[in-house]
Amino acid sequence: MNLDNLNLILVPTDFSEPSANALRVAVQLAQKLRTSIEVFHVDIDPTVVLPPPGDVLAVPMVFERIQAQAEARLQSAADEVRRAGVACTTASELGRTHTTIIEQARRVGAGLIVMGSHARHGLGHALLGSVAEKVIRHAPCAVLVVPAPA
Repeated sequence: MNLDNLNLILVPTDFSEPSANALRVAVQLAQKLRTSIEVFHVDIDPTVVLPPPGDVLAVPMVFERIQAQAEARLQSAADEVRRAGVACTTASELGRTHTTIIEQARRVGAGLIVMGSHARHGLGHALLGSVAEKVIRHAPCAVLVVPAPA
């Protein structure tokens, strides 16, 4: 990784405290490296797959409200970054979290992904997996995982 020509830091967020902590770290890096940030949110698929017979139930009204809330939170995060003197854009996509983050990093030419970790262990990790771990394995650039605040 060459920090001399780093032009964009991608910061995925789920609006949790670990994500906010990662954004604070990304802002500090962007200030020092004179680069910009894109705050990125992945919306989950608005359909719920039910057990057999495998019906699919769409919940568009609830999803529209969730998307509007996410957009407002993205703008708030971008405003915070801009107040720190760092250029910032936002984006959101629909999809599976880790694959969508990786695709966005490729699409925007991110030189670094800075993301938080929920630090799940045991059963929580086994059931939910680690988005950060999956991103690290397949990212097209370096990934900095910021641990959850103590």
